Amino acid sequence: MPSPSSKAPTDQPRPPLLTAIAALVALEVLLLLAGAAYLVHGLVVDGSSAPLAVVSVVVCALLFGAGLGFCAWGLLRRATWARSPLVVWQLLQVAAGLPAFSGGTPWLGVLLVLPAVAVGVGLFTPSVSAQVGR
Repeated sequence: MPSPSSKAPTDQPRPPLLTAIAALVALEVLLLLAGAAYLVHGLVVDGSSAPLAVVSVVVCALLFGAGLGFCAWGLLRRATWARSPLVVWQLLQVAAGLPAFSGGTPWLGVLLVLPAVAVGVGLFTPSVSAQVGR
């Protein structure tokens, strides 16, 4: 009979911070999908001089959104593989959001940087690391 200290992480209650991080990642997915919808709307209503480029960006946004959604689901299931792609995405998101502060759209920088920093820091807190770490 296994001892109580050798319980798998999935047998323990999920920390609220882990759920909050997964919710923030889901918010990032929604922002990606909203951005894709905005681009499609602009393509259909206003037209574009480079429709293939717009379609390519929309497809990439949808693929990244699906990948992030899958990682959020994996995080809720305490999958060890979910943390690495999320850390990489948060770093990319910060790198994309920082120039917005000097480019005249600080609200966009806030929407990109704040959740990325919160998720990035939260993924390495002891309670979350104990659940999704090896």
